[in-house]
Amino acid sequence: MMKLTRSWMIAFFLVCSAGVLTSCSKDDDNSIVNPQPKEYFTLWNSCEALTALQDYVKDVTDPTSKNFIREEDRIATFDMDGTFIGELYPSYFEYNLLEHRGLDDTTYEAPKEVMETAQEIRDFVRTGKKLPDQFDLKHAYAAAKAYSGMTLAEFDQYVKDYAQQPANGFTGMTYAQSFYKPMLEVFNYLKANGFTYYVVTGTDRFISRALVEAIGIEPNRVIGMDVKLHSTSQGTAEGVNYTIGREEDLVRTDELIIKNLKTNKVLQISQEIGKVPVLSFGNSGGDAAMHNYALGNTKYKTAAFMLIADDDQRDHADRDKALRLAEQWRAAGYHVISMRDDFKTIYGDGVVKTDFTFPVDTRALTEWQAGRTVSQADVDAFGGIDKCFAAEPIPDGVWARMQGKTYKENPYIGRDDLRHIRALHWDYDQQMHVGEMVCNKQIADRLVTILRQLFEAKYPIQRMLLPDVYNADDETQMRDNNSSCFCYRNISASSTLSKHARGLAVDINTLYNPYIKTLTSGTLLIEPATGEPYCDRSWDFPYKITHDDLCFKLFTEAGFEWGGDWTSVKDYQHFEFVE
Repeated sequence: MMKLTRSWMIAFFLVCSAGVLTSCSKDDDNSIVNPQPKEYFTLWNSCEALTALQDYVKDVTDPTSKNFIREEDRIATFDMDGTFIGELYPSYFEYNLLEHRGLDDTTYEAPKEVMETAQEIRDFVRTGKKLPDQFDLKHAYAAAKAYSGMTLAEFDQYVKDYAQQPANGFTGMTYAQSFYKPMLEVFNYLKANGFTYYVVTGTDRFISRALVEAIGIEPNRVIGMDVKLHSTSQGTAEGVNYTIGREEDLVRTDELIIKNLKTNKVLQISQEIGKVPVLSFGNSGGDAAMHNYALGNTKYKTAAFMLIADDDQRDHADRDKALRLAEQWRAAGYHVISMRDDFKTIYGDGVVKTDFTFPVDTRALTEWQAGRTVSQADVDAFGGIDKCFAAEPIPDGVWARMQGKTYKENPYIGRDDLRHIRALHWDYDQQMHVGEMVCNKQIADRLVTILRQLFEAKYPIQRMLLPDVYNADDETQMRDNNSSCFCYRNISASSTLSKHARGLAVDINTLYNPYIKTLTSGTLLIEPATGEPYCDRSWDFPYKITHDDLCFKLFTEAGFEWGGDWTSVKDYQHFEFVE
């Protein structure tokens, strides 16, 4: 009995002691600082899109809500260019990078496809010339080729080095810093609320990884355009038949796997994430498929957001176009984020929009890079138009390119018999292009004079490249509408040497002025084969050579005959010097 009483006394003492401690704590309430909720959106104005996002997140993260989403299923996908990083210069970062690689990187000799694609980007940016149809895919193939052979580490550094350049059209910012600061707050907000977000972009996966590393996005959460990889010692062996060594690196190849646009984004999300997202963020029609995929998630409540570039004061934007798109996106059921109205800042303090500036580029002329577009300012800096038309002995570099292609060892003609022609030419795009030909020294001065007269008249010649660019394959260069002269080869469907083999014949705008011959079998031979629509000379089309054409007039007056006047065959592209 005594033990039981003593136990109750101890318990009573502990309860009283606890009461004293609790009461002391209450007396000291004024010293407690309650933490304030974190403010995630300091760079946003109050707006419909932000309210919609916050209401959505609050709803789906509330365990008591019927719309509650488990943390492992809170998946958000973000496009990159124009969604949280600037479309500057005024194009995609990867377009800028390819332009630099193909036209300005002195350590790299760009093949035709890369240089041409890079030039099309430059012409679009600097003159507003429309990009060709299906350019996204053309760029993807050219980019695969442009960086082929680089290890992943080398390419990563190449991207980061270029990104350190000042962003054209702004002061106070490099390309590497060109993130939309308010959108970075969205990343932080979603992360704090248990979301996992992925970058799903049309840009090369490894370019994207290099850019987003600075904002803490892990490389395994980036999905983009892909090229095939090889190990450094794999050679032509397939991966299933080769075991990589410990010291080997992974190398980019020129084989494109996928251009990650539109529905391809959805396919890649399914393959790489394995779950249907519940949130989607984008800025263009290329993101609509990704949005629709998320909105089609029948398991959970979803939302999609489109950002419109409608701020023409702080950024380079087409406001009218953006407002039209806003109506389209709202009609599609997407929330619209206005850069002008919803963002307190875009790139952060100290970043100011300026006019775009472009340096005078004489490299295309000093190195005579045929295929390049040049401006009048470029030509003036080089020394004027007169300096751009000349015939000279074959330079060592040109001679090296010709070996085994347009030039083959023979007893009839050698290097001293040939001349390299430098010329400018116009196309229907009303821009000047660098051109070159190799011809016999007998006609060199005449040919320079003719090409100069065609240039002064702005006569359109689409391409003027050496056939060596096409590995001296005549069909390939003709399909590309190339104009050229020397190539050591036979007459088509014959064992007789062509006058091209001596550099005494010139072909102009070859696709639209085909070679036509009826063979003994009765078969009609058309070269190039894609020139068949232009065999009918009764209708008008670009680049067509006729008796009323300036090209016909200048060549025939200079002692050439036209293949379009022949009877046994018709060679509408062909002007041959009469000896």
